[in-house]
Amino acid sequence: MSKERKVILFVCRLWLLIIFLATNFDDAHGWGSQGHRAIGYIAEFNLASETKKYIFEEFNINNLADVADWADKIRQKRRQESPWHYTNVRAGEWTYEAARDCPNGKCVTEKIKEFVAVLANIENPLKKRKNALKYLVHFVGDVHQPLHLGNRKDRGGNRIHVSYSGRKVNLHYLWDGGLIDWREESLQKYAKRLNIKLVDSEKKEWLNSEVNDWANESRYLALKYAYPLENMKLSKEYLSRSREILDQRMIQAGIRLADLLNQLFKSKK
Repeated sequence: MSKERKVILFVCRLWLLIIFLATNFDDAHGWGSQGHRAIGYIAEFNLASETKKYIFEEFNINNLADVADWADKIRQKRRQESPWHYTNVRAGEWTYEAARDCPNGKCVTEKIKEFVAVLANIENPLKKRKNALKYLVHFVGDVHQPLHLGNRKDRGGNRIHVSYSGRKVNLHYLWDGGLIDWREESLQKYAKRLNIKLVDSEKKEWLNSEVNDWANESRYLALKYAYPLENMKLSKEYLSRSREILDQRMIQAGIRLADLLNQLFKSKK
């Protein structure tokens, strides 16, 4: 084989690899960087001023959005942490049960509880508590992504392929943020636009919940809206409803994260 032919073959293989990576995302990438940062901004809008001050002075974090995708970056070096980002619920079941679905505690639902305990304990080393905070900012977002409470057999929609905007993608990618209408605006402005939609009555209802409730909401949305496809095609109704759900889940994740931190740091201000 000539040298020129080898180069052409190499380039072709490289492009095939790039295309594969672009359309087959790991199931641990909740929301993608943009979605996580938007959730961080929404949380920041809803933090008490004393909480913001504490987070800055204690952990040197100016804005939660700045650390929102840290857990995904660190996961690239620690592949064993991938299962921490999602929870597989037994096929056919509509609610999460820890003993059945996460017996070893290595899933997003149980990791949130674990890192809340780490962050709340001021006897823990500062670095350990700061990392716990960064994990929480990310994982509260992950547990609100419906397909992070998906089915094991399809890896949370990663093995379900559809056509969207003229290209082949997987269902998980779409629910990770591929469907979100950013309107070519900054993430901070987008988050502010979502936050304005927040109604006090809804906020009160959403805050009257715990981690398992958040997981069960995602599971319900996954089975009720994300998975059902008509002949494996995306209808206009499906796309519209999905975008509405994604917007709401980011708002819920943001205000619940803020409330969690406000409660954790209330006695430490």
